[in-house]
Order: sequence, then C-alpha cells, then structure tokens
Amino acid sequence: MSRLWRQRHEVLAIAAVLAAAAQVPLAAYALAAAVLAATAWSPREDPGTRTAKLLAVCAVLVAVWPADPARRALIVACLLAAGFLCVAGLVRTALGLAYLETVNLPVRRTFAQRAAEPRLVLSVVGAAAALLPFAAAAPSAVRLAADVAVLAAVLAALVWAAAAVVANLRRLRRESHPIDHAVVAAVEALQPKYIVHFGGARLSEYQIQMWLPYFDRIGDPYLILVRDAHLMRGTAACTSAPIVLAPAQTVLDKLLPASVRACFYSNHAQKNTALIRHGELLHVQLMHGDSDKAISRSALSLMYDRVFVAGRAGVDRYHRHGVDIPESKFRVIGRPQLHGIEVGERARAAGEAPVVLYAPTWTGFTEDVNYSSLKEGRRIVEALVARGASVIFRTHPYTRSNAAYQACADEIRSLLAADAARSGRPHLWGAAAESERSLADCVNAADAAVCDISGVASDWLFCGRPFAMTDPRGLREDYLEEFPLAAGAYLLEPGARNIEAVVGELLDTDSNASRRAEVREYYLGGSAPEDLFAVFADAVRETYAVPVDKTVARARIEAAA
Repeated sequence: MSRLWRQRHEVLAIAAVLAAAAQVPLAAYALAAAVLAATAWSPREDPGTRTAKLLAVCAVLVAVWPADPARRALIVACLLAAGFLCVAGLVRTALGLAYLETVNLPVRRTFAQRAAEPRLVLSVVGAAAALLPFAAAAPSAVRLAADVAVLAAVLAALVWAAAAVVANLRRLRRESHPIDHAVVAAVEALQPKYIVHFGGARLSEYQIQMWLPYFDRIGDPYLILVRDAHLMRGTAACTSAPIVLAPAQTVLDKLLPASVRACFYSNHAQKNTALIRHGELLHVQLMHGDSDKAISRSALSLMYDRVFVAGRAGVDRYHRHGVDIPESKFRVIGRPQLHGIEVGERARAAGEAPVVLYAPTWTGFTEDVNYSSLKEGRRIVEALVARGASVIFRTHPYTRSNAAYQACADEIRSLLAADAARSGRPHLWGAAAESERSLADCVNAADAAVCDISGVASDWLFCGRPFAMTDPRGLREDYLEEFPLAAGAYLLEPGARNIEAVVGELLDTDSNASRRAEVREYYLGGSAPEDLFAVFADAVRETYAVPVDKTVARARIEAAA
C-alpha cells in the first residue's frame, strides 16, 4: 500500500473520530466502515494501516458508548479489537517467527501451516473488525443480534490469532532459530545455480528491475532473496523467478542449497554483508547503472569477488580514485539493457519537431553527491520549448523523496502541460515518460538529450546522438577530470547560462560527434546491440560453471602484484 493511500486512510479515520465526538454517528460509522473495509485485506501489515484501523475502531466506540452504554456486547467487541490493534505489530512478529513470504515458489504447507500464515490471520481479524460499524448502525429491531454476532466474530478471530501465536512461540522452546521448513524444502527442490540478493531503501526497486529480465532470459534456475518487505512487490512485478522475503540474517544460511555457487548484487546495501560472509560463494557486484558518480567507484566493491562493468572506463574509474581492485576481478560486459536502443540518427517524419530527452538525476543522500539540475530545470526546458522542440521529461525514481526538488519537477510538468495545450506539441512527462515507457523507449524517441552526472548519460551515449551534461555544482575546469564521460557531451554551465549555445549544438551543428564515438567505446565497449545479452549471459554462467575455488583467484592477484 502506497504512502498516499495510508495517509488517505488516516485522514478518513480521523474524520470518523471527529464525527463521533460531534455526535454524528452515521457519518462516523460510514467513515469507519470505509477505512476498515479498505484495509481489511492488505498484502502486508504496516504501522500506518494499523493506526488508521485503530482510529476507526475508536470512532465506533466513541459513537456508541456514551449514546447507548447498554450495548455491552458491541462495546466489548470494540475494546477487544482496539486492544488487538495496539499489539498487532508484536503479533505480526510472533506469527512470522517461522514463516517466510514467497512469490513464484511452489511451497507445500499443511493445513495448519496455511491457517497460521501472518497475512491470513491478520486479515481475518481485520475482516471481523470491519463488521463493527455495520453492527453499530443496525436497526433497533436486530441490534442485539448484530452486537452478539459481531462479538462472536471478533472473539473467534482473536482465538484463531492467539492459537497461531502460541504455536509459534512453542517452537522457540524447541528451536534456537525457527525456520520455515516448507520454504527451505521448496528452495532445495528448485536447485538454484545462483542467488540475486537485494535490499535497500524505499523506491529502490529500479536497481534490481533493470537486471531481472536478463537473468530470466538466461534460463538457468535462480533464486531472488529480498531483504526488505517494502521492496517485495516492486521486485515481483517484473519477473517470474522465485522470490523469498528473508529479512533476518538467521534464515539466510538455510536458503543456500549446495547447488548455489554465485550471488549477484545490484547495490551496496548494508545487508549485502550478511551473504558476502559466505566465502564458499562467488560474489558479483553489478551496480544499477554505469556513471561517473562516486557510488560507481566505491571502495565497498573491494568486498566482491568480481565486479561487472560496462566498459574499460569502469575499471579505470576505480583505479583513478585509488580503489585498487585487481584487474582479474573485473569483467567488461557492456550494458545488456541497451540491446533495444537504436544506434544512429533517429528517423523523423517530414516537418516533425526535434525531440529532446531531459533526464535529471536525484539529490543524493547528502549534498556532496547532489548532481541534480532540477533547480535550473525550468530554464533548460524553456529554452528547448523556445526552439520548437518536443520534450520528454523523465525524473529519477528518488526525486519524490525530496520535497524541494519534487516541487521543481512539478513546475516543469506544469510548464510542459501548458505548452502542449497551447502548441499541440507532444511533450511527455509523468507516467507517460517514467513508467509507461522504459529508458530505452525514451532514448529511441529522442534526437538529443540533456542529462546530469548519472547512468542515463552513459546509456544515452550508446545511441551515438548528441547530448549535453549539466554542471549544477560549478566544478567547471575540474569537471572533465572528475567525470570523463563529459568529453563526449556539451557542457552546460551552472545556472544553464549557456543554454542557447548548447541547444544550438544539440539541434544544429553537433561539432563533437567524432569525439563522442571514441568515448562511447571506452565507456560501453565495442559490442553490437544484438550481442549485448550474449556477453552478459556468458559472464553470468561463468560464475557457476565450475565449483568455486578462490585459491586460484588469490594466486592470480599475488602474481599480478
């Protein structure tokens, strides 16, 4: 459930409490019913949802108790439901002691195990609580029967939940680290050859989504281990591969059958170390885009046995910044995500306006890695529109995490919407540019691009068409030394002061074409688009083709030294 929906439920629940306090019972019941019905079945219990449910139940209690204290059965049912919701987090933890959530993995469970699944148990209690406002609003002729019925339903649901919790807690007396044996058996039956491990902050699903289609195409069985519940749905949306949600480190060891020889990572999440400690596996860092950002040459990559990079630039980037990863650990694989990008000048219909992709990055977690140009984005887009260009405005998924930069993005969207209505130009923004189309689709639809220091710039480089890079931090003469990819781009000065000249290069003269071709091969390798997947697949299969023997790798490193 998205944060926006949780906030809406909380607002409705607060309104229900206010209506009850103002002695408008029907409004309170209606609002409480809406909240409880909407949240009765949720893929995953979370504190925001529990707060809305608790407020909704309290609204019913506030409306009923002072007005009709004789309705003891309903009042007791409300108190029981409210009490359960107060400890629902602890109940969820207890229910999950020996349960692992899975997707696309055939798991054989007994009836008792299925009946104790956390989502089912909590949803049954939620469904019973959803009956409270309907019983409260029952006509006087059936009021007693409705009150008794809802009390019975709440009691039955709570007894069910209590039985499941007690059964799990009893396992703690028998097992030091309870595990979901049904899932362990299913993973063993799968016999995965490798693991894709993924954890991270909210909204970071894109980091793994860009790789999963290519792992799927390889065809060998593999398992995805997701470490954070908020990443489960987004990960499952783009693959048919088996997924296990394994938030606790204690269960990881049981999910690594002997068939597994390699593990792949797409970021430097802190939880990666829980798996990297397994020295019998080959650990491979993929990252989630090739760029000159600091994260793409982090010393954390020293932990891994192999580092996949797009081109020679990826190797040199580490060494240039003093991260001495041995050459034998690198594999230059290109970017399989670029296989669908059309190389060369885009075919345009007669009279069609030029199309420019503007793809600013996000602010970073700290100001020293903030490369976003969104603060000057309006000036950039206004200059493009003034030249008669259609604009594809595609923001980074993390943009919404910063209110100030999200406001800048909203301002640009409004500008494009107004110009589209006025001129009829087919600008793209919002979902049309960010979720309905892939980055490759946006690249194929554009004649030129304006990018920040990000993976978008190197991905755009593959198409060979002109692009500009921004310098919002004012690095000026140090820019090329720090970010060599910019040698193939037109540099936009701080504040977009030279935007008109840059737009002229992008849409007219393009004096940097030959240099751009050299930079392209350095950053992305020389593979043709149709060969990119095969190169990636061969590199992946190599990691588990033979049993892992790290003594050979150490010998190579020592020899090179």
